[in-house]
Amino acid sequence: MAEPTVKINVSNPTEVARETLRRLAMRRIAPTPDNYQTLYDEIVGVPSAPANKATAETALAGLVSDLQEHHPALSAQVASLNKAIGKNDWRQCSWQLSEIAVQLKPQPVRPQAIEKAALPQDDGLAPLRDLLAKTLEFGVASQLTHTPRLVEQTQQIAVAVREAGSAAALLKAAAGLKNLWVGIELQASDAHNQQETLKRILLLLVENIGELLDDDTWLRGQLDMVQEVVAGPSRIQSLQEAEKRLKEVIYKQGMVKHGLREATATLKATMTTFVSRLSDVLAANDEYQGKISTHVERIKGTEDVVELNRILESLLDETRSAQADNRRAHDQLVHERDSALQAESRIQQLEDQLAQMSALVREDPLTHSLNRRGLDDEFARESSRADRHKTPFCIAVLDIDNFKVLNDKRGHKTGDEALIHLVKIAKEELRLTDHIARLGGEEFLIIMPNTPLDEAAKIITRLQRSLTKKYFLDNNEKVLITFSAGVAERTVGESQEASIGRADSAMYEAKHSGKNRVCVAPAATAEAG
Repeated sequence: MAEPTVKINVSNPTEVARETLRRLAMRRIAPTPDNYQTLYDEIVGVPSAPANKATAETALAGLVSDLQEHHPALSAQVASLNKAIGKNDWRQCSWQLSEIAVQLKPQPVRPQAIEKAALPQDDGLAPLRDLLAKTLEFGVASQLTHTPRLVEQTQQIAVAVREAGSAAALLKAAAGLKNLWVGIELQASDAHNQQETLKRILLLLVENIGELLDDDTWLRGQLDMVQEVVAGPSRIQSLQEAEKRLKEVIYKQGMVKHGLREATATLKATMTTFVSRLSDVLAANDEYQGKISTHVERIKGTEDVVELNRILESLLDETRSAQADNRRAHDQLVHERDSALQAESRIQQLEDQLAQMSALVREDPLTHSLNRRGLDDEFARESSRADRHKTPFCIAVLDIDNFKVLNDKRGHKTGDEALIHLVKIAKEELRLTDHIARLGGEEFLIIMPNTPLDEAAKIITRLQRSLTKKYFLDNNEKVLITFSAGVAERTVGESQEASIGRADSAMYEAKHSGKNRVCVAPAATAEAG
């Protein structure tokens, strides 16, 4: 497929650089310095350099050798530069060279000598100057789009670096990098403060909205999820997952609410019809009673047998008509009653679905264990049942061992998958009556109702053994996951915070005892509840 023709000003280095990057992407060519230089020369119409021309790597290697020989005081910076060259880390090379350039103080010379020291355009540092300029233009400036002043400053330094024709000019251009770094650091600090302020405002807004809602409202679950995400670390994966799940719940709840409104309208219409029919029946009865009274008066006022027979026939007709009306009214009332019962059943069904939709936001979006709201609900329910029936109720606090090392060594994605694996195994091993909730980070809590302390400790120990048998795989490599746990039995009337606090202390005891252990918390004191 032919590349679209783009008209550019080849005398403008910035336009040429943008077109070079575009062609690299279009042709799917690795953005190495040599490939970049080849396309750059192609755009401006300069013949490609011979194969034996010094590349950026060879020029940098020669520079490292010269610096090591003539500037031993910069050995640390030179070593870092050499390491970056070995890794082909051109951004780090650019940064190290800038720092070296700043620390190299030029010797005082006459103006004539400075002009004689002009750097020829084909010297070994030319590719490096161009690389540094491009790093500033496309690596740094693109990250500062919300700060036009810093973008302009970055572009000015890039132009100065590219056009530097002497050592003094290059050092002067590099010296401007310090001011740029300070500006970037201040801008990053301001951006962080702005983000934290927005998070606090959003949390305050969510909390205030929550105060206006009843505990049973379907909005409570969504608000709790938003609050949990905002209060936690701003990780893009967590935010995207929470957004996805929240959109699904809102969509489903919207459908259920629509059906609930329709069912409620049907019930109202049915009840209105029922009342109207009942009124008609009562009115018909009143009319019949009036006719009976008329016939009674006619009977009293005649002695004629023929007239009496006519009155009797009329009375029988009126009675048969009234009976037929009553049967029709009865059948209609029964029909309306059945319709009302069906509408009421439909409303109950939709309300149950709505409650189920709201319950979805009781889960942690990453691991699908209970979140803090789900934990609070289950703990309150089970503790109330335990107090009422005088049954034992235990909890366990789990913390994955060496989780930070796992994150640092294998990345946060692997860390998240390890958390998901733990919850999956726990759900397979625990009983149907047990629940696992995520307290935060790599810490979880397991609720074990109707379970004495010694049995609870055995359940958690079995879970530890299952984790050693059911390996977690990272890129087909087996990774052993262990956890330290503290188990506590809740006493009658003890608060949730106190019970979790005792289990948490036992968990830290397990950590300090060598990890991958289960420790049992001592019984609560009278003050603990």
